[in-house]
Amino acid sequence: MKTQILSDLQEKWLVAKLGENDSRKKLHLLHTYQEIWELHKMELVQSISHNNLIFYAVSEKYGDVIFKILLNNGFDKEISALRSFQGSKFVSLYEYSLVDKIYLMERITPGTTLFEGTTRNKRIEILSDIFNELHPELPENHMFPTYFDWFKSGEVGTRNRKDCDSIRSYLEKAEKTIFHINENYPHRLLLHGDLHHENILKNGTEEYKVIDPKGVVGNPVFDLSRFILDEFRDDLTSESKSNVIDFVQAVGDSVKLPCDTLLQCLFIETVIWLFREELSQGASLKECEGLIANMKIANELSAT
Repeated sequence: MKTQILSDLQEKWLVAKLGENDSRKKLHLLHTYQEIWELHKMELVQSISHNNLIFYAVSEKYGDVIFKILLNNGFDKEISALRSFQGSKFVSLYEYSLVDKIYLMERITPGTTLFEGTTRNKRIEILSDIFNELHPELPENHMFPTYFDWFKSGEVGTRNRKDCDSIRSYLEKAEKTIFHINENYPHRLLLHGDLHHENILKNGTEEYKVIDPKGVVGNPVFDLSRFILDEFRDDLTSESKSNVIDFVQAVGDSVKLPCDTLLQCLFIETVIWLFREELSQGASLKECEGLIANMKIANELSAT
């Protein structure tokens, strides 16, 4: 007799989302891979999201693991990104099925984030150590989007929104800035795409490993902006501009990149976040007041 993995309420949610037939298939996959990968003590570790189900489990072969099955039809190359980033600085991908959109990976324990128990200087030191070994060459026949694709989707997604006309000049400046940086940094690698403190976790041997890559193509210089934003908890108004510049300068020195280039990338990142992640998805200008403020400050900083 099979052990029930999801509660009755969770199974009902799955049926409502996917339909009877597809939800039955997903539940079958859960049970099938639980047996194939010899998993025990499966525990749902987050509320059911629109995109996936995530479990903690114990594997006979690997020990503590994370077991994940994706639900969204838009499957964003998560497994392909994890597979491409394998290395000493990255969480290990153990088993997977691209067809079934399901995978098993290392569980980082205790999983302390980079923010916890570290000073600002220590965080920069750890970032530098990771960053210099992080980015792989592009896989053959890859289908990852480019960083410019991310930018362009925000521009296209808000093209018909008249209420965005007052801030459209920031889009135009960001596009020119991306072209400028691409000319100066033409080498393209696979970027993490979301390299912030909560995606850098400490394991039991006091080493930090990176999780949750998005997979996007560009120069590594573009991969530092999320880290910079997260240092200020995504609020560039939280500290003085001089403190932000000092931090960016220190990050730049640690990875041997110019401060002014990183400030330009920071500005681009705030534009992409605002237009691609929020406005193009229907958010109002009122709802985005904090992101607009961030963008305006980043614009000022990029001109210093």
